[in-house]
Amino acid sequence: MNGERESETENSIAAAVDAAEEIAEDAAAPEELQDLGLTQREALLTICDLVILWRSPEGETYATVPVGDHQEHYALTSRAFRNWMLGELARRYLQKGRPASVGGNAVKDTLQALEARAHVEGIIQPAPLRVAEHEGAVYLDRGTPDWSAIKVAAAGWSIVPSAPVPILRSKRTGPLGEVAGTGDLRPLRILLKRLPDEDFTLLIGWCLGALSPTGPYPILIVNGEAGSGKSTIVRLVQRIVDPVAGDLLQPPGDDRDLIAAARNGRVLAYDNLSSVRAELADSLCRLATGSEIGGRALYSDHDTATFAACRPLVLNGIPDLAARGDLADRSIVIKLGPLDSRETERDWWREVEKVVPAALAALLDALSYGLKQLDNVETPNVRMADFAHLIVAAEPALPWGPGTFLDAYARNRKNAIITLVEGDLVANRILAFAKEHPSGWLGLVSALYEQLDAKLTSDARRAGDWPGNPRWFSDRLRRVLPALRSLGINITERRTAKGSEVTIGHSAAVATLATRDSAPASNGTGERVANVADAAREQVSDVAETGWSTRL
Repeated sequence: MNGERESETENSIAAAVDAAEEIAEDAAAPEELQDLGLTQREALLTICDLVILWRSPEGETYATVPVGDHQEHYALTSRAFRNWMLGELARRYLQKGRPASVGGNAVKDTLQALEARAHVEGIIQPAPLRVAEHEGAVYLDRGTPDWSAIKVAAAGWSIVPSAPVPILRSKRTGPLGEVAGTGDLRPLRILLKRLPDEDFTLLIGWCLGALSPTGPYPILIVNGEAGSGKSTIVRLVQRIVDPVAGDLLQPPGDDRDLIAAARNGRVLAYDNLSSVRAELADSLCRLATGSEIGGRALYSDHDTATFAACRPLVLNGIPDLAARGDLADRSIVIKLGPLDSRETERDWWREVEKVVPAALAALLDALSYGLKQLDNVETPNVRMADFAHLIVAAEPALPWGPGTFLDAYARNRKNAIITLVEGDLVANRILAFAKEHPSGWLGLVSALYEQLDAKLTSDARRAGDWPGNPRWFSDRLRRVLPALRSLGINITERRTAKGSEVTIGHSAAVATLATRDSAPASNGTGERVANVADAAREQVSDVAETGWSTRL
């Protein structure tokens, strides 16, 4: 069925091109609307006979329109489609000797008629931004006026006149620019010489994952002190995989801001976040994994206005933005140190424009190799497995040894979890409590809360991060369970007649963590967490000595 619909769409577009060429021949002789006996609405509908109408799986309507020798794709309600419609009207018709124009009611009536036609014709296909998939190949919209694309398949990649499926654009869509004939990551590595090999490996892996048409995508978090170049690194990443007309996004205030950004861009890069609220963290995680976000359309509506999409996300800020269990579990975190030297923005971006064509070509080479090997490589047993699977499949085409990426990824995730445990008061206190009970503990959640609450210092209480009652404590505990489990603390909760009962135990691997610190239990929690963190880091294997930098 899908093949029949795609074939029907391609034939319809070809017919639209032929019709557009006929109109172009007659463009020198526009006709008077009055002589033709056409109303404004009828004139617009006649123009829109050239349009291929279709719907996304979510039910939103779009139009594929002929422009010169190519096709462009717009949301039916967008200003771009309205401008195309009015432009064609002015070129084809006259009104008292002048280019024809219409009123708002005629435009509104025409759009309603077109929306009804889109539902009747029943063409349904995805409405992606920048990247699309078709018959096993990946297509990247180049963002150029001719609407050409880059086709990436198992056999290689090439620039093609257009993608065979619609790829939408927004006002923020910028051009990818030229792509070098030969891929090379060495110039980019030299430009980013301040990054350790491990961080550069993760950065390249994230960029490659962002070129995949399907997620989930790990959230790239760039931390560092003021003036460490966080925003500059984020701009560079966006320049490589999804250039935009404009700058980095401001932190979203709520889900509506997040949805609006996701509708207008593929890679969402947020600048200078001072913190991540629980609600925002949840929404960011849903957007990174493709779950729905949103709520009621209006307070008076019974309907919902949800939005489902999967987007690569980049966040930067001074604090540890991954200090939440949900984010830590889905993130790649790069921490920047202070800059050793500075240069002007003009000089920096001149160098960027020199290295991007070869870097993008190298990523396309790796993506092509990954597509070829994807079915021959075992899926890694890690969080965000789809992302990691692609990188591992593409690894032979990247300048590092086998297993280097997974090593770096595992270490990075472990360090993010340790940061979470150090910064989350509930996780911190549970870890200390588990260490004081190496044989385990069983009791009601309320009893556990009372014991931990009684030992809380006044300074910690004033910080405001401690839940005010057992129910809130139980909610917070569930959020940090994955992080604690990764450090060997196994916690289960079940309902009983007396209330919620919790069991705290240790995995075999973590018995070492729990007994590693020989200091008395009265030592500071921070010291105990640091000891556990050191032991956890030892559990992650080091990057192979034959690291990728020796292969450049």
